[in-house]
Amino acid sequence: MSTNPPGPTTGPASTAGPAEQRAREAAAQRLGLEVGEEILDGGSPARVHRARTADGTELVLKVLTAASGAVDGHDLASFRGKREQIGLIRQAAPQLGVHYLPVRDSIEGSGWAACTTPYYPSRDLAACLREGPEGTRRFFAHHDAVVHGLFVHGYATRTVPAPAGHLTDVNLGRFLRRLPVLARRLPEVAAADELVINDRRCASPARLLHRLSDEHAALLRRLAPPRLMFPAHGDANVRNILVGRADQETGSRADPETDYRIIDPRGSVDHWDPVYDLAKTLFSLTVWDPALRLGFAIDGGAGRGTPRYRVGFRRPVYPGYRSAAHGFLPYLETSAIPGLLEGDAGWRQRLLLTHDLHVLAEAPCRLSDRKPKPDAEGRCAPPEELALGHYLMGTLLLDDLVRQLTGPAEPDVDRHLALVTGGPGWEAGS
Repeated sequence: MSTNPPGPTTGPASTAGPAEQRAREAAAQRLGLEVGEEILDGGSPARVHRARTADGTELVLKVLTAASGAVDGHDLASFRGKREQIGLIRQAAPQLGVHYLPVRDSIEGSGWAACTTPYYPSRDLAACLREGPEGTRRFFAHHDAVVHGLFVHGYATRTVPAPAGHLTDVNLGRFLRRLPVLARRLPEVAAADELVINDRRCASPARLLHRLSDEHAALLRRLAPPRLMFPAHGDANVRNILVGRADQETGSRADPETDYRIIDPRGSVDHWDPVYDLAKTLFSLTVWDPALRLGFAIDGGAGRGTPRYRVGFRRPVYPGYRSAAHGFLPYLETSAIPGLLEGDAGWRQRLLLTHDLHVLAEAPCRLSDRKPKPDAEGRCAPPEELALGHYLMGTLLLDDLVRQLTGPAEPDVDRHLALVTGGPGWEAGS
């Protein structure tokens, strides 16, 4: 688990609710653990603590309690499924499995579940991007090792034909299934058929996705994966890839022993589309990790007529994040990815579409997660603020991409991502 992030990541036990405190105490007692500081630098809704056994072994204790309104992936079934998925990976894809932090203990109580993993001194995959101009090179050097593990030794282990409608059911359907969570907490914005965001008039995501399904079925078939692959992860955001401290100091691209560990897979043993994971990593760089570390700046709101908003980040985005995001697809073209996705002609455009849907699907996810998320200044943004920021940025992105995908030319990747990164091709209000 990460131990050297850029801002405050620990908090007192009082940040947890009574049910969470009781579950943590019960888990600690049953496992014979002394529980220490809470780690808040992760994306999981589970409460995470450093802990020690009676013989002094350092562990990480994760405890999740059942919660009403939890979205898929935040529920106890997914939490339990992570152990099963890690077990399958370590058994069927051992060269990848050695990079997974193993689950040491797994127990359950009434309305809660807990597990322990070894403690791994590390930082998240994107930490180097927050440090200076050399960060981008080091990020892609680390990511090369991750790609080799997840794809060459993981996803490529076995494949099956993708069922008809997979893209619509999984990628588009994920946001639509979560939309009621957003509608209950942010009803005015979720119900709007149109929004004006950063001076752009955008159709609502629900309207756009139904339009894609109804009017552009041939486009979705062209973008759909022809096959699914071994479930190597499923949630490869940058905080779920931990880089060992020794390798952080060298960042050597040629070093075959790059030290990294993987945590928190999706929690399913079903075959999966690896492009979904690539899109999750890109989403980490463009919106998700900057939002959690820097916060959103949002003006405007719903009133009479079409809701009008301006949305950005509270502080300038790390230059390394912007550089890595805009270099991500060109980098993938030089990696092992194209060879492994041979015959999958739509993977690049599917990656962009899935990226945009990740931004949108994160909005109800932020409302589902009750754990504080301190930013680099120690501020914990209200869940509604994080949800609204993701929804607005996701709407801006999806509206632009649908226009491009249904137009005569190939999507302009830099112009598209610049809507949220302020990178190449960006102009205020453009």
